[in-house]
Amino acid sequence: MEYVILDTETCPVKLEKYLELNETDRKKLLNPIDSRLVAIGLRYNAKTVIIQDKNEKIMLEEFWNELKTARKNKSKIVGFNIKDFDLPFLVTRSFINNVKIESFIIKDVIDLREKVSAFRYGQTRGKLKEFGEFMGIELHEMDGSKVAEECIKGNFEKLKEYLKKDLEITEQMLKRIVETRIIEIERW
Repeated sequence: MEYVILDTETCPVKLEKYLELNETDRKKLLNPIDSRLVAIGLRYNAKTVIIQDKNEKIMLEEFWNELKTARKNKSKIVGFNIKDFDLPFLVTRSFINNVKIESFIIKDVIDLREKVSAFRYGQTRGKLKEFGEFMGIELHEMDGSKVAEECIKGNFEKLKEYLKKDLEITEQMLKRIVETRIIEIERW
């Protein structure tokens, strides 16, 4: 089976006051109304594509075109927390920017967080970086909580490298989930 690994990086639309907020209020901004996409990453057929542009609409149009190309053989879309965050975020931001999407079926999307936890929900399910550490992958010094700060600094190259590392961790996690047959766990 062929897979397209997907991950996104987002940051608040209004960065000016972000640093003044406490952690709880910062997390409230992690939604597609108050935040925007700053990078979209895809990995398929041993190829990594990172899409970045100051113009979010252009970035989204490029992403949906790339996804269409990547899925020409009906490849499954794979990600970590992809059903609860990345895909809803991409679709809503496409709506806001009036960008036509490439259709997909949710049951054909593989969320590695769901698989590795056997569809258990709650706060103790683990983060991508934690699973990368368990698998012995050398991690990026940054984590998701620092993305907005890097946006404020305009350090988009660092965000690109962070996203590449997340795609690598996701790909390694997918390989282990396939090898251990965890991929075969179905909800219904």
